[in-house]
Amino acid sequence: MKKNKILRLIIVIAIGLIVFDQISKMLIIKYYQGPIEKGIVGITLIQNTAMAFGFSSGNTKNIVLTSIVLLIVINFIRNQKDRIDTKTAIALSLVLAGGISNLIDRVLKGGIVDFIKIKNFAIFNMADCYVVIGWILLIVFLIKFNKEIVGGKNCEKP
Repeated sequence: MKKNKILRLIIVIAIGLIVFDQISKMLIIKYYQGPIEKGIVGITLIQNTAMAFGFSSGNTKNIVLTSIVLLIVINFIRNQKDRIDTKTAIALSLVLAGGISNLIDRVLKGGIVDFIKIKNFAIFNMADCYVVIGWILLIVFLIKFNKEIVGGKNCEKP
């Protein structure tokens, strides 16, 4: 896919996902009336000032760390845009959207709005899902790509 189309695809997907995440957070804040537990999945509203799964509290450090990771991802996209395929673009969009949406929460609200509760595990939001799914997809694509290279599928024969 041409590099301009890839960049547009990444931007459109990321903006759509950010909007969806921010709307879901606004709705839960507006209409939340207390915890709801149905089996293993429930709704519990919290404001998380820590990193993933509650590690490392301290909002300023979190903003700096999130910003650095986002800059690395953006720089990767900028430098590799002519090599990125559609699947990788979607995975990168997920990572960017999740990181940016949670960064918006940190800057504007002082912490991340989390509300999806998995019993005996964690409370998170859609942006967290985007980041986790995006990184998993990137790792899978990287492993697959490396197997193709090592296996000779993409190697030229003399």
